[in-house]
Amino acid sequence: MTEQTDRRQLFIGEAEGLVERIRNSLCGRNITPELLTDSIDATSALKKAAADTDVDSFRLIAGCIETVLNRHVTTHTILSGVELETVELAVDWLDELLILYREDLPEPKSLVAELLNTFDLVERSEGAVSLVELVNNQAGQGGSSAADPFSDDPDFAVETHSTPEHQDPFAEDPGFGLEFDLLQRTINFVVESDSINNDPFNDDPPLPSRVTNQD
Repeated sequence: MTEQTDRRQLFIGEAEGLVERIRNSLCGRNITPELLTDSIDATSALKKAAADTDVDSFRLIAGCIETVLNRHVTTHTILSGVELETVELAVDWLDELLILYREDLPEPKSLVAELLNTFDLVERSEGAVSLVELVNNQAGQGGSSAADPFSDDPDFAVETHSTPEHQDPFAEDPGFGLEFDLLQRTINFVVESDSINNDPFNDDPPLPSRVTNQD
C-alpha cells in the first residue's frame, strides 16, 4: 500500500511538471519548431510515466496529443486552429484530472471518453476540403453555369404544408449535464479546501470584538 502511494505521489509530481511544460510550449503563443519538439518530448515522457503507473486516462490523452504533434513534425506544418484548441482543451483536462487523482477521487470516465472522441473527429477531419473551398473550386471550373440538378423539382410552399410538432424526449431529462456539474463542483471544493488549509493565519485566535462605550 505504501509503495502504491509512493508511486502515485511520484507520478503526480512528474505529471504536474510535464503538463505545465506542454502548456508553456503550445498554449497562447506562436509555435516554433523548437517549441513543438519540446512539447513532443514532454508529451512522450507523460505518456510513459502514465503507462508505468497504470493511469490509462493520462496515457490515452497524452497519446492523442503526441499523435497530433508528430504529424506536424513529420510534414513540417503548423497546427490548425481546431487542432490547437483541442490540444489546449486536453491540457486543461489533464490539470483537472491531476486534482482528482491527487485527492484520490474517481475520474469522470465518460467525459474523458468524449475528449478522446473529439481528438478522433479532429483527426478524421484533417485533409478534408472545406465547403468554401469546394464552392470556389466549382465556380473556377465553370460550375456556376452548370445545369442545376434540382431545377426540375417542384416548388415547395411552406404555407401549404403542415409541420408536425414533436416533443423533445430529453427536454426534461434530469440527468443531462449532471456529471459535468458534479465534476466542476468537486474540483471547486477541492481547490477551496486547499486554499483554506494553506491559510497561514488559519490557526490564529479570533480578534476580540471592539466594545463601544455609550453614555
